[in-house]
Amino acid sequence: MPANDTPQDPQEIYTPHGTQRLLMRYEAALARVQARRGIIPEQAAREIERTASPDFVSPETVAEVRKEAGHPMVSLIRAWSTVLQGDAAQWLHYGATTQDAMDTVQLLQLRMATRCVAAQMRQAESALLRLAAEHRATPMIGRTVGRHALPITFGLKVASWMTENRRSIERLDSWRRRSDTGMLSGAVGTYAALGDDALSLEAEVLREFGVGAPLATDWKGSRDIHAEFGALASIAAGTWRRIAQEIFLLQGDDLREVEDPSGFVGSSTMPHKANPDNARHVVAIARRIGREAGVLLDWMVSIHERDQISNADSLGAVATDLGRMMAIAVRMVENLVVLPDNMRSNIGRTQGLIMAEPAMFLLGTQIGKQNAHGLVRRVAAQARHSGRSLVDELRDAPEVRALAQPPDLDSLADPTRYIGQSVAVVDRAVAAIEAARAAESAQPEA
Repeated sequence: MPANDTPQDPQEIYTPHGTQRLLMRYEAALARVQARRGIIPEQAAREIERTASPDFVSPETVAEVRKEAGHPMVSLIRAWSTVLQGDAAQWLHYGATTQDAMDTVQLLQLRMATRCVAAQMRQAESALLRLAAEHRATPMIGRTVGRHALPITFGLKVASWMTENRRSIERLDSWRRRSDTGMLSGAVGTYAALGDDALSLEAEVLREFGVGAPLATDWKGSRDIHAEFGALASIAAGTWRRIAQEIFLLQGDDLREVEDPSGFVGSSTMPHKANPDNARHVVAIARRIGREAGVLLDWMVSIHERDQISNADSLGAVATDLGRMMAIAVRMVENLVVLPDNMRSNIGRTQGLIMAEPAMFLLGTQIGKQNAHGLVRRVAAQARHSGRSLVDELRDAPEVRALAQPPDLDSLADPTRYIGQSVAVVDRAVAAIEAARAAESAQPEA
């Protein structure tokens, strides 16, 4: 099984068993290459390869050794050495340093996790594509600053979600391609313990392990790759926090334009409660991701060549939370119930005030746009207090009655006709996403 085979769930990647399995495979790859080059005995390399599995050295055994050793890699080497036959233990981890193995494995784990998460994002994208296409012309009210603004379509709203999610997919894919690397450079990046052919040895070991070419310099004291992952994870989490929060608001009884069904009990004392469990869990997890990602940004500031003030645990926390959040997000959008009748009903809640913009342009052809803005603003305020419709108030406005050519105010009666290019924009977004997916399918996976 290649080192970069990817489980379906990021949580599987970060188990003690999963992490140790990769560390042992790194050491086995090192031993195989060193044996081919005559650096260590072939018999020792075969023995290291034979036992390079948690089936021979359990994480529990390593944990017991660590109680005394206090060092993660030394604990693994000591526990592993007890099952190695002959003198193979003398050649285990030969010339390497802990961070060579640890950092290479950590970066591989992140790449494995982002591959899982990107697959989840594409699954969510499929659901969003369906929703956008199905509701490309379903009218609803657009809201700005918490107030009714202009009519849009639900498909247009979903298209915004969908294209933002797509950008996160592409950012994570790009990061994964650029971070396909590892290290075998010694304690301070000088390769001193690895001999004159150390640079080619490093490249061969990384190929043997199943990752890409080494970077130009040692990066044990550089954490920008990890910080970038944290930033991208936080951006992706922010996207889905925005989507989930909007679904949370739209499903409320005051609007009830969508439903986020879970089937779970909503309250111990209020039997009628059906809570938006998917949406609220996405928001909660996304908050954690943003906070934990900030730790990875702080981790960039290292002392000298490296300081061992490690925040590696935050890598796993962010990656697993991102996978957990996306699993719920997929369920949320796949099961989302859209209520078009309620959307249409809510459009009329302001008695036509949302048609103030077209009214302004309609009157502006005769009295000028700025004059029309002032007139419609005053009439809209009157309508808001009187409870009458905007059209009725405009008909009675002295400035409108005095016009030589009466405007066609009846054209303002149906707000659903004022959705602009919403449908065309949705179609354009759907076409762009489908083109991106087609291009991906023609390329080898990173």
